[in-house]
Amino acid sequence: MGAFLVDLFQADQPGKGKQELQEELTALRTGSNETVRSYYIRKFSTVLMVLTIGVVLSIVCFFAYAGKTSDVEDQTLMRPGYGEGNRQEELAVEVDGKEVRQLEITIQERKYTEKEKRELTEQAIKELEQILPGQNKSLDEVREDLVFPETLMDGAVTASYVTTPYGIVDESGVLLDVEKEDGVLVEIQVTLTCGENEMRHVVHAKVFPRILTQDEQLQKEIRRAVEQRDAKESHEETLELPGNVDGRRLVWQYQEENPFATVFALALIAAVLVYLEMDSRVHARAEDRKNQLMLDYPDLMWKMTMLLGAGLTIKGTFQRMAKQYYRDRRKLRYVYEEVLYTCREMESGVSEAEAYERFGRRCGLPEYIQLGSVLSQNLKKGARGLTALLEEEALSSMTERKNNARKLGEKAGTKLLFPMILMLGIVMVILMVPAFLAF
Repeated sequence: MGAFLVDLFQADQPGKGKQELQEELTALRTGSNETVRSYYIRKFSTVLMVLTIGVVLSIVCFFAYAGKTSDVEDQTLMRPGYGEGNRQEELAVEVDGKEVRQLEITIQERKYTEKEKRELTEQAIKELEQILPGQNKSLDEVREDLVFPETLMDGAVTASYVTTPYGIVDESGVLLDVEKEDGVLVEIQVTLTCGENEMRHVVHAKVFPRILTQDEQLQKEIRRAVEQRDAKESHEETLELPGNVDGRRLVWQYQEENPFATVFALALIAAVLVYLEMDSRVHARAEDRKNQLMLDYPDLMWKMTMLLGAGLTIKGTFQRMAKQYYRDRRKLRYVYEEVLYTCREMESGVSEAEAYERFGRRCGLPEYIQLGSVLSQNLKKGARGLTALLEEEALSSMTERKNNARKLGEKAGTKLLFPMILMLGIVMVILMVPAFLAF
């Protein structure tokens, strides 16, 4: 699948934004069998694996948490504090130990001593008459819940309601039990309060029975039981939910939140981060290779100077260094990997001069490119003084190596600056907190 996606998107082909990465991959290929194509195949395969695991976990969570509930502790809900407003709770209620139904209930806030506000206007009454019928066409035939707004005129006027006869419409406008098919006339006394003024307004509504299914009737009875207990215990900090309704046992449960969406989103984020992290690692390895080549350049110069001075040819020098590195190799050294690769190129039929030039180009640094060119020219034209030239270059490179080492040390010191600041902050806290606590 990874190879299919690489071919589909042509990810391993040269293109905008990929040139630098592909050049680094080509440079890092020495000493490794990984090519640009195999890197992209591995990259796409890793991302697909992360996505697959994420999708599987998301599906498992979806089915594992579908409809899952947890019991309300002590069958009691914490009531909102003063001034926090009423709170809606979406709960599941288990009836007779087997039937589980979804139910939304309203928990009133703990009430302050009510402050009377009296500011009554005709506009508040008109607004109330428009809102009060709710979904009913008029108050002459009421079969749906009425709307009893708690505030009018953008909160400037508060409203309280008293209905008679009792048990037909509750204080929130919800229709209760109506058995008479010809309807019941209900008087709604509305007290409009704002500031110091108070006004009463009377409205009449003809309430008829609502046609309910068996399930709706059960939910209505449960909701009414909760609301009655809620109103009765409004001064308490907690609300004890009813344990039975009409002889049917109720067990209240919280509706568990399904983490499907969260897990799936995290899987997508993880896949993107893995995709970017793999490129970041390539850049970091390429930077480490460049630094290592800079630091190993003087060492290579001195070895070549001594071996050429001992009478070996350039090819013999390369073969000798390659053999020694291959025999004692414990840690990857990129410059000697390139030397080893150059020797294998010459054994495979590449001309000696061409192999030296390729050696310089693969290393990529100006010093190595110049070295490869000098070795190639010396081989073609037979110029003398190569040993002296390399010795002079070795002396010069030692100074350059010190400068490079100093720069790398400064860069490492800069990276340690932030942890040092954090440590300083921790020390300051350790010293200052006891001093403040002592006062």
